[in-house]
Amino acid sequence: MKKALLLVILTSIVFMGFAQSRSALDLTVNKFQTLYNTNQNKEIFNLLSERIQTLMPLEQTEAAMQQLHGQYGDMKSYKYAKEEQGQSFYDVVFANGTASLIMAIDDAKKITAFRFVPSESKKATGSNFSYASTNGKIYGTILTPKDKKTAPVVLIIAGSGPTDRDGNQTSVKASTYKMIAEDLQKAGIASLRYDKRGVGESASALKDESTLVFDDMVNDAVGIINKLKSDKRFTSVIVLGHSEGSLVGMMAAAKSKADGYISVSGLAEKADKIIVRQIAAQSEELSLKAAFLLDSLSKGKEITTVDPNLQSLFRPSVQSYITSWIKYEPKTEIQRLQIPVLILQGTTDIQVPVSQAETLKEAYPKATLKVIKGMNHILKQAPEERAKNIATYSDPNLPLSKELMPAINTFVTALGKK
Repeated sequence: MKKALLLVILTSIVFMGFAQSRSALDLTVNKFQTLYNTNQNKEIFNLLSERIQTLMPLEQTEAAMQQLHGQYGDMKSYKYAKEEQGQSFYDVVFANGTASLIMAIDDAKKITAFRFVPSESKKATGSNFSYASTNGKIYGTILTPKDKKTAPVVLIIAGSGPTDRDGNQTSVKASTYKMIAEDLQKAGIASLRYDKRGVGESASALKDESTLVFDDMVNDAVGIINKLKSDKRFTSVIVLGHSEGSLVGMMAAAKSKADGYISVSGLAEKADKIIVRQIAAQSEELSLKAAFLLDSLSKGKEITTVDPNLQSLFRPSVQSYITSWIKYEPKTEIQRLQIPVLILQGTTDIQVPVSQAETLKEAYPKATLKVIKGMNHILKQAPEERAKNIATYSDPNLPLSKELMPAINTFVTALGKK
């Protein structure tokens, strides 16, 4: 449990930007490279500002560096890429992959912001898309059918955490959304997938995660849907939300009057209940503590004392987001829709049980429910056994479940004929 939570810290720290000294930044990045490659993680901790040290205590900093090193290996080289809204971006080459490093320092050369984000989304094919949100630009990729001037478009909304437009993050390399987009293209359907605020190319659209609330994600999606609706290339706009993105998409589709909605591995109950169940699968003691903390947040109470093993999940800077998220109940929100709905769920999803999809169907009887045997949370075929199931999360070559795309394509195509 502890390991999984630590990944969130490394990929989610955000900051207030300010003008940077290139020479001082380069020296700091160079020092970090030396310390990282020689496993001097305590010295890396000493490079961090007091605010970052509070968010990432020594034990968690050491564990996060070990995880990064275990997955990516040594840091071979880095190259300054750009500065955007006070944030400096470096392209980093590791022994086992590439990533973008976003860093900021203060006058004392202490690191006030430090974040790695995967680089896979930059390799995506298709045309570029951008949307000016209230806090900065959101970037994405549009794929259109090669031989058609117009087509329906599916907006793909990512799940929780620092998941990029392709469906990847530090601990997940499944490329699920990229595969969906490519399969849609083959079926004559366009798609848009995008990096959320604070993720990938949209990193600069989130300057301080303590200010982020769930409604920001919904409003971004509404704006993007409206932009797609005004694009003459697209005959209809269908929203596909995966995992946490299911609720985002559900609410955005209702507000923007999209033409159709697809929930994939989405919750029916409030998120706090599912979080407790997920933690209980690994530690009953931690799940009880998490339940107490979530209850406090639901009542608007600030949390000041947190078990170190739950720190990344309940750190002060994300409490506003969690509070704003758990107040919404998907089985209630889905009833606000007045459009065709498709609900998809896999039987070997270890994060969201089939009962959640069934409850959504009960709440919206007109919806079409399809339960796919053997499909897990990242929409690949997987056994129920936990270790083998999780192993599929890091295999980008594993194809999507065979029943997934025919169900999506049929639903979208049928909408286009109405």
